[in-house]
Formats: sequence, C-alpha cells, structure tokens
Amino acid sequence: MSQSNNINYTVISCLAIISMVIGLFVYDTVTEKELTADQYKLLKFYKLNTERQLSDFALATGPNEFTNKNLEGKWSLIFMGFASCPDMCPMTMKQMAKTSEFLELEMPDAKEKISFTIVSVDPDRDTPEAILEYAQAFNPNFVGVSGAIDQIYTLATNLTLPFVPVLNSESTDYDMDHSMNLALISPEGKYFGFFKSPHNPENIAKALKSLITFAK
Repeated sequence: MSQSNNINYTVISCLAIISMVIGLFVYDTVTEKELTADQYKLLKFYKLNTERQLSDFALATGPNEFTNKNLEGKWSLIFMGFASCPDMCPMTMKQMAKTSEFLELEMPDAKEKISFTIVSVDPDRDTPEAILEYAQAFNPNFVGVSGAIDQIYTLATNLTLPFVPVLNSESTDYDMDHSMNLALISPEGKYFGFFKSPHNPENIAKALKSLITFAK
C-alpha cells in the first residue's frame, strides 16, 4: 500500500471515529432520560425507598364508591384538604390545576396517565357530592373524595399526610390543621412518593412527566 493510500485510510478512519463520537454525543444529548434522584429532589419530589401498600378503605366521590381500586391503572396525585379552607387549600388546588395544564402541553395523553384528587379531611362539612363539586370547579377532570372520618384518617396515615380531625363541632366556622404535601400513588395503587410544599406547578409537571415516562 502506498504512502498516499495509507494517509487516505488514516484520514477516513479518523473521520469515521469522529463522526461516531459526534453521533453518540448528539444521541445522548437529545435522548430524553429519567431525572436523577438529586434532580427529583430539586423539584421537591421525594420517592420512597420502597413503595407502600395502602390499607383497604371505602370512601365516595359524588354518588360513587371510591376505594383502593380507584387508585389503580394510572398515577394519582392526592391532596388532603377541605372545601371551607379560606386560603391554602384553594391555592393548592389552583397549583394542581396549573400542573395539569403544563403536563398536558408536554403529554397529550396525560389525562389517561394521571388523575388529580382531593380527599376531604372535613367530612362533617364536605359530603362526597360537595367535595366533588369543589374539585371540579378547579378542573372538570379532578376528583373529590369524602366519607367516614375513620376511613379518611386511615388513608391519611398511610400517605403520611397528617391532619387534626374536628368532629361534631358546635361551630360551622372552624379551621383545620393538615399537611400541604401531595402524595403520589403508582399505577399499582401503592404510595410511591410525595411532593413537599410549597409547590411550583412547572416543577411538579416536570417531575411527573419523567416519572410517568420512565418509572417502573
């Protein structure tokens, strides 16, 4: 082989290697990957080390029963609040509605992948019909759930969303202490992780998109 041919061969080989490296770099750059644990934490999402099985519960949304089965088949983001809340609950519901909007812009099939739910911690004032109407005032696809206080308390305990029950109060104008975190349930109906307050809808949507797309 002549020196000229050797040079040409070397140049072609180098160009091929460079092209392959550039191709791999571009592929690695443009290919979407799941967020890392640290990235999730920056978005204020904390995944449990082990998904937690929920105790059986029986609640209602409007005239329909709402049980563990309703939390299977898609992701579920759950907030535990109450309709008479003057400020923090409506603010959180608006943030959830905005999260849903952001998510649908990124994922056209988001409605089939995730549901947004408020479970009332105030069943004395929030009937299943009333809390469903409250939820759908923020988004017609949202779910509102209420029922017996013992069932609500069991679910809240399972989701580490504590609240202080108010029962049989003589006043109808009382406030309630409750967690502002949001619990995320996997399509298998297990407690998967939570978003810590205060909430940023864009950040929640970004984390949810990654989880829905990649989480096993």
